[in-house]
Amino acid sequence: MPSQDLDTPFGSINIYLQSRDAAQTIGTNGANCVFFLNTPVSIPRPDVKMLCAVTDFQCAYSWYIIRTGINDKFAFSDQAGASVKVTITIPEGNYNATTFKNKLNQLIGTDRITYDKGTNKFTYTSATGTNTVIIFNKENGTTCDTEVGMENSTDQTGTGSKEFPNMVDFAGIPYVYIIGKTLGLENRNSSGDINLTLCKIPVTVQPLGFIYMPVNAGLVYLHLNDREIKKLQIVLEDDEGNEIDFHGIGWGLTLTIHYQYARLPQANKMILGELNKKNEPDE
Repeated sequence: MPSQDLDTPFGSINIYLQSRDAAQTIGTNGANCVFFLNTPVSIPRPDVKMLCAVTDFQCAYSWYIIRTGINDKFAFSDQAGASVKVTITIPEGNYNATTFKNKLNQLIGTDRITYDKGTNKFTYTSATGTNTVIIFNKENGTTCDTEVGMENSTDQTGTGSKEFPNMVDFAGIPYVYIIGKTLGLENRNSSGDINLTLCKIPVTVQPLGFIYMPVNAGLVYLHLNDREIKKLQIVLEDDEGNEIDFHGIGWGLTLTIHYQYARLPQANKMILGELNKKNEPDE
């Protein structure tokens, strides 16, 4: 952290949080935890502000690539006449391109989808070879759009067969977003709206691996509007704002609080004062 930010004599405070110690867990996925501090953390005097950062984080990659209610639907039509949408639900679990293709064909009831390793794309071939094939986009029912290669696309229509427009993607979520629901943050998202993200942790391991962000790994300290912290609600989300289901596996993090003067340091005040004097008109 830059030395100018540490312009007070007040020592930093680390708050160690473990999901298993939460006073309240909202929901059943283990991602939304509430902690109450027996000894609140507060500003030591009125002219001091608090800054905070997540200084370490650890969790297991215990969620699935296909998640119930989030990305488990595939919608298509395979008809000679007017389209009839069929939506199938894929069981929650971890898949690659081949195992997912096999699961889709099993659920459809026959082999309709093929996978080309060279292009890394799926193709749907109709039951007759002449039917109109429609692969519906996310808005129209295919919630596993990223995985099957339909992300940000329109409905795809073909006669006899249709190659999906994008490569398949079974890498899973790219980041774990740590959200400070009860902290007075002033972050903004790409639309300029208030965003309560403390930080985002890149997911660089395979499913069932261990994710660890060590101390001082690219820290960013954020100003808080709070004068006192009694309650902390931490939520772990994916990049679309869905809470992550940890399936009973815990997580932990350290929240570090620093103090900074809310006013300008005295040396800067003196410099500004001298500049103001120089800019005053002569009498």
